Amino acid sequence: APPAGNRSGADQAFARGVEAQRDGKLSEAIAAYRAATQADPSHFEAHYNLGLAAFQTGRLADSLAAYENALALKPDSTDARYNFALGLKQGGYLLDAANELEQLVSGANADPRARLALANLYAQQLRQPAKAREHYTKLLEAEPRHPQADAIRRWLVQNPG
Repeated sequence: APPAGNRSGADQAFARGVEAQRDGKLSEAIAAYRAATQADPSHFEAHYNLGLAAFQTGRLADSLAAYENALALKPDSTDARYNFALGLKQGGYLLDAANELEQLVSGANADPRARLALANLYAQQLRQPAKAREHYTKLLEAEPRHPQADAIRRWLVQNPG
């Protein structure tokens, strides 16, 4: 993890970034978040929000780098790992995306949105229906009334194991 820096200055830049992002001024937000991460490289929220804003503007490489930094600071951040996985998928790094999503669904507190994203990734891009079936089934077991439950059940019928 990077060393702490000027947290006060970073917090001020971060606040400007949040305001700019809220106002839809993503370039200004990105500049402010970058300033925050330069002032204090250990500012998790600045790295995380930089990842979000960069992704929204299509700056995929910047987004992935920001999420990597955020995860170096907080490896257990579900949101950072999930968004990192989505960025990896967007960038065509499908196996890396699957690996990140697998981390989010391992254990008792599996993230349902990660489970769905992983199942979709296996079903659609990676063409691994057995793994897709496993994750779709686990999602339905955990959330039988999931908003995508009907579509998932149709897929399961159309793709018997």
